[in-house]
Amino acid sequence: MRKNQRVPVIRMVFAALFVSVFFFAATAYAQGDLPVYGGKFTLPYRVHWGKSVLEAGDYTIRINSTGTPIIALVRRVNGDALTRVISGSRSEQTNGINALLIREKDGQLTVHSLSLSDLGLVVIYDPSLAQEPVREVRESRTVPVMSARR
Repeated sequence: MRKNQRVPVIRMVFAALFVSVFFFAATAYAQGDLPVYGGKFTLPYRVHWGKSVLEAGDYTIRINSTGTPIIALVRRVNGDALTRVISGSRSEQTNGINALLIREKDGQLTVHSLSLSDLGLVVIYDPSLAQEPVREVRESRTVPVMSARR
């Protein structure tokens, strides 16, 4: 008779253990989804960024990892127009600001780099523009990126 009473107790212990493991695994997965950087910026004009064209307006940016390649998720503040821009290179030197660095290329304004002083890196999207010396001040533009507070 005593053996039959242990079976329900053992099953309850295993069930509780299973639920606990599932709960902690789900919590760890959710926490792993936190971005390493989140911010907002406003484009006063249309720009090309990678293969995407962003119209003037307010945007959010999210970077989940600083591992190569660095993928930035960009969307309008209202949630529309999600795009991913992928970088193949980076630099550990920043100019002390969080900003999109923009230059003209083939008559179009183009994002060549994303400077993130909060992370201590510059993400390079167009190496040819990023390394080109500035000929005139008006050819190089900067759009501030404001860090989102958690």
